[in-house]
Amino acid sequence: MYHSLLERNVHLQTDEEVLMVVRKHWFIHLLDSTGVLITGIVPFVLVLIIAPFVAANAAVVTFLTAAWLLIVWMMLFTVWTNYYLDIWIVTDKRIINIDQIGLFRRDVSTLRVERVQDIKVETHGFFATIFNFGNLQVQTAGPEANFYLIRGIANPDMVRNAILQRVDIATEHKDRFEYNVDQRPSQSQ
Repeated sequence: MYHSLLERNVHLQTDEEVLMVVRKHWFIHLLDSTGVLITGIVPFVLVLIIAPFVAANAAVVTFLTAAWLLIVWMMLFTVWTNYYLDIWIVTDKRIINIDQIGLFRRDVSTLRVERVQDIKVETHGFFATIFNFGNLQVQTAGPEANFYLIRGIANPDMVRNAILQRVDIATEHKDRFEYNVDQRPSQSQ
């Protein structure tokens, strides 16, 4: 099912091969979900504290409780959707960044591997170090340097190394075809 979803939404070139699909680390999803769950529980704790001092209609309290739980459920669904649909697809020719923004907005950007200039990995904090997640920032070549950033991905060093390996292969392949054998600069210079 996962690959059919990927094939439906991402159009690969005929000879392009997917090397890896990267998404945010599960700990990032846990943190986001925990924040929503705490937000969902706080009003109930407040009601337990305030209830002895305030008289309220049971039907109104039940309605407000159900409405609040529905809102919390929608917030959890949004957090899960953003986690599941925010992905980077690394192929042998491109990096495809699919950034899900809310429920009904998605930004898709593509970066050719030969345009990659530099890759920076940032790991901040105790949990990021222990669970091996961090930020990956890719800088592109061109008149105006662009930066592509994905936050909180699992194994950022492994992803960086895989991308740099493809960049090296693409650069070597490009250099081979830029010069004719007679025109190639000599190695002794």
